[in-house]
Amino acid sequence: MRRVLFVSLILAALAGLAGYFRQPQLFPTRIDPQPLYRSALSDQGVAPELLNTAWLNTDKPVRLAALRGQVVLLEFWTFGCINCQNTLPSMQDWYTQYHEKGLAVIGNHYPEYSYERDIQNVAAFLEEREITYPIAQDNAGSTWMAYKQRYWPTIYLIDKVGHIRYRTIGEGNYEEIEAAINDLLAEDYPANVQPAALSDSYISPSQTVNVYLSASQDSEVLGSIGEHMTFIVLDKPDGWYKISYNDREGYVVANQEHLVFLAGMPAN
Repeated sequence: MRRVLFVSLILAALAGLAGYFRQPQLFPTRIDPQPLYRSALSDQGVAPELLNTAWLNTDKPVRLAALRGQVVLLEFWTFGCINCQNTLPSMQDWYTQYHEKGLAVIGNHYPEYSYERDIQNVAAFLEEREITYPIAQDNAGSTWMAYKQRYWPTIYLIDKVGHIRYRTIGEGNYEEIEAAINDLLAEDYPANVQPAALSDSYISPSQTVNVYLSASQDSEVLGSIGEHMTFIVLDKPDGWYKISYNDREGYVVANQEHLVFLAGMPAN
């Protein structure tokens, strides 16, 4: 009799447990985190940093380390090159369409001819063609050589962690480039990779100022710099900023209220 009662109690307990597990659970089922999306575009290694000391269409120098979390479209070009000119409408369109979605567009202008070395000629060309994205003047070829460049135009896509993921030489392939842009924009960004603060000291005038041959206003005027131009400060002799200007050392008077000097300000 006791054995029958014991077995009955066990069966009743099992039935109760079965009923419990058939009820909706109060605690959510554990969900494993989704893996980060990774494009099938090949990883071609870390992109060399931009080494330029003169910029147009920007109020601060542009460094790849400060662009972590963004996709970078980088073109090596020169304004006297017809093939390069043919790429510019697409470059501008991509800047307009994708800049707010996380695409940084940069043109590295490495001159072939002497007239392309004058930053005022470059500025006039950009205004004529209505190019508004940042342009790095690369007269010394520092960035050109860092990328082991040989041809104009060459376009690179750099991912959110600073690796080269795409390269194409010459004009054309626009649909392929845009598809690669969208693919890299869709990649997830690791939270542990953060953009670096700018460490360069630089000047960015709010109106036209003269550039002198030496640190004296009695010296020859080499030319001028103006709004939306940015120059790395190479030295700060008393009352002056020394910059690289059209392949020469140039000096700008420091105590001008319309001349903005920023010493290693963070990139915002």
